[in-house]
Amino acid sequence: MILHDFLPSGNGYKIRLLCACLDLKVTLKQYDITKGETHTEPFLAMNPNGKIPVLELDDGQCLSESNAVLLYLAEQYNLAEQHKSALLPTDAILRTKVYKWLFWEQYSHEPNIASPRFWLTHNAMTDLKKQMLPDRIQQGHAALKQMEETLATQAFLVGDFMTLADICLFPYTHVAEEGGSYQLSEYPNIQRWIKNIEALDWFIPITQA
Repeated sequence: MILHDFLPSGNGYKIRLLCACLDLKVTLKQYDITKGETHTEPFLAMNPNGKIPVLELDDGQCLSESNAVLLYLAEQYNLAEQHKSALLPTDAILRTKVYKWLFWEQYSHEPNIASPRFWLTHNAMTDLKKQMLPDRIQQGHAALKQMEETLATQAFLVGDFMTLADICLFPYTHVAEEGGSYQLSEYPNIQRWIKNIEALDWFIPITQA
């Protein structure tokens, strides 16, 4: 498989992190999204949305939208007996809770945590974005507070075992401070959760291909 990606992207990192967990080997092909490299004709043929990540399967099919790719990989390759936790629980309620966090991440978390980080670290701030920033930061703190309260009573987002929800939420949460207005020291339960994930023997950092 080939992962078409931009290394600093948390959305791409989700997939690399899951592949590390599942011991799946992927070839990384990098694009500089700040130079429009995902808007070329060959890339748009893979994903008309012009965004990374894209996972190109062995048969040439291309999958986009990071959380959809996470679900595909977990469903195809997660074998509970080979892992300490079932990334997608068979119990219907627990599985639905995983889905809830994946959908919540794209609506309530990623736009408010990831976007300010990108604006500030890639010189992408505009007057309009400056106007949007205070509300984004407020909503971002609300998202972190929800995670903090959940993690106050359990080790991981769905319970006492790691699921796809944690792999989905970890990437942008652990670099939230790069957005300039978040201090993870205000969220000790999130800090503990981050340290627990970083201590896993298969863990790879966001800078690692």
